[in-house]
Amino acid sequence: MKQVAVVDLGTNAMRLAVGQGQAGRYDLLHYVRFPNRLSEGMFADGMLQQQPVDRTLQALADIQAALRTFKVDALRLISTSVLRTAKNADYFVDLVRKRTGFSIEIISGSEEARLIHTGAVNGIDTGGKRAFVIDIGGGSTELSVGNADTIEFAVSIESGAVRLKEWFFHHDPPFPDELAGIQKAIDHDFAGALNQVRELKPQMQVGVPGNIGTIYNTVKPKDGLMMQDLESLYTRLSSLTVPEIKTFTGLEPDKADILLPGLMILMKIMDVTSLQRCYVSQKGLLHGLMIDLFSR
Repeated sequence: MKQVAVVDLGTNAMRLAVGQGQAGRYDLLHYVRFPNRLSEGMFADGMLQQQPVDRTLQALADIQAALRTFKVDALRLISTSVLRTAKNADYFVDLVRKRTGFSIEIISGSEEARLIHTGAVNGIDTGGKRAFVIDIGGGSTELSVGNADTIEFAVSIESGAVRLKEWFFHHDPPFPDELAGIQKAIDHDFAGALNQVRELKPQMQVGVPGNIGTIYNTVKPKDGLMMQDLESLYTRLSSLTVPEIKTFTGLEPDKADILLPGLMILMKIMDVTSLQRCYVSQKGLLHGLMIDLFSR
C-alpha cells in the first residue's frame, strides 16, 4: 500500500496528516496540529513577522522529523489565505526551501474550496443530497455547493476568524462598536456569495472541522447546530474575556481568541441560507488533499 503525507499551512495553525491506502479507502496513520499562527501581526501592514516565521520554521523541522518515521511515497505541502495575501510570501517560501527543502504550493481560493468539499462529503453521509459545505478558517472562509460527484459552486472569501479578530478586536471583551464593525464587514464580504448559494437551493448544510468543529464541540447539539444554539452562545461569549472563554470552553488559547468572530461568520451564513441545521463532517481540507494525492 502507498503512503502519502499532506501538510496544510494555514493562517492560524499548521497540520500534518499521513495516510496509507488509496483514494477511496485509506487509514490515517498520523495527525498533528501546530498552533504556529503564521499570520500573527500580519494584518496591520500585510507583512509576515519574524517571530511567527521562526515558530513556523521550527514546526516544519518537527514535521521533517516526524516524516522520517514513515515511508512516504508522495508529499504535498500547501498554503492558503495567509500566503495568498502576505506581501512577503515569496521571501518566506524561499526561506522555507533553503532551511528545510520543503516546497510550498500556494493554492487558489477556488482550489481550496474544491478540496475542502471533496474531503467534507467523504466524511459525512449526505444521502445524495446537494450539500452546502462551509469552512471558516483563520484568514478566509470557503463555501461550496454540490454532491459527492459534482461541485457546482466553489468560492473563497478572504474573511476569516483571525483576520477579523486582528482587524476589529482591540479590547477584551470587545466593545459594542468593535462587534458592530465585524458584523458590518461580514455582511459586506459574504453578501454576493451567499446569494449565489441560496439560488442553488442546497438541501443540507455541512461544516468542516476547525472553527465550526470548535463551535459544535462547545454547544454539543444532539442533531446539528441550530440558529438558537448560535445565538445563545453569542450572548454568552460576547461579554467574556479570552481567558474567561478559555475557562468556559476548555479550548487552547489559539482557538479561544477566535471563537467569537468565527461564530459571527457562521451566524450570518445560517441566517441568509435559512437552512435549519448545520451538521459537521469528520473531514475537510487535509482529507481532500489526501484523496487528491492518492488519485494521482
